[in-house]
Amino acid sequence: MRSGGRRGYAVVLLLGVLGVAACGEQDSPGVAQEPTPTETPTPPYEPPELDRTELDANLASLSPEDRALVDHYLHANGEEGTWIVAAPLTVTEAKERLLGPGAQPVTAADQDAATDFTTSAYAFLQVGNGVVAWEDTGFADPPKRLLAALSEGGAVSAVATDNIEAMTRFGYARDGQIVFDAFEYAFVDSLDEIPAEVRDLARLAWSDPASPMAELASWSAVAQAMSEKVTGVRATPAVQDVDEWYAVPVPWAVAEDY
Repeated sequence: MRSGGRRGYAVVLLLGVLGVAACGEQDSPGVAQEPTPTETPTPPYEPPELDRTELDANLASLSPEDRALVDHYLHANGEEGTWIVAAPLTVTEAKERLLGPGAQPVTAADQDAATDFTTSAYAFLQVGNGVVAWEDTGFADPPKRLLAALSEGGAVSAVATDNIEAMTRFGYARDGQIVFDAFEYAFVDSLDEIPAEVRDLARLAWSDPASPMAELASWSAVAQAMSEKVTGVRATPAVQDVDEWYAVPVPWAVAEDY
């Protein structure tokens, strides 16, 4: 028998002896048995309840028009991504101002093959006298210069983002000029930085750095409500069903503006 075989056989014998000894211990009357320890399950994490007194008061103080706007978006459960709205504007004008002249839609095959996360794609939809544009990452929001360009000629444009990192940009432009734009609008130092026409809505989501944590409204829902207020265009999910999509880089605004 090879030495390896002898060692294996010895191990079998040893295990057998230990097994018999263990059986003997279990069967021996009058021998106290050690209780088997049981693990106490770790309770799931429950986030603390935040005080919503101020939020409810701010909601109650809104004008009927603002309350209807924010209620719509709070209950819409909208998709993540970048939402751009502008009016008065046509889809043709919006595509040229945002993407440049001669932009061509990407093919379905190109969209399916895109796996490097360096590009996204926008869809455009005419809604009344305005336009809704949407892409699904929330990282392909347009640079400020293009947000301003969308509003040239007496139009108003707005952008609201929501992404997996919970970064929420809100900005808008009127007649070719940026009125307000903040990469994290809910964390500006003071509400006075936000224009008066949307300040009551912004207050619902603003995180006051000088106050204890409290319940806030959804950052993205409030951003979309403010976008609709300044443009008059509702961010409709029907834009996701259009056939033509136009490629843009990821990131876009961050790479140019910050």
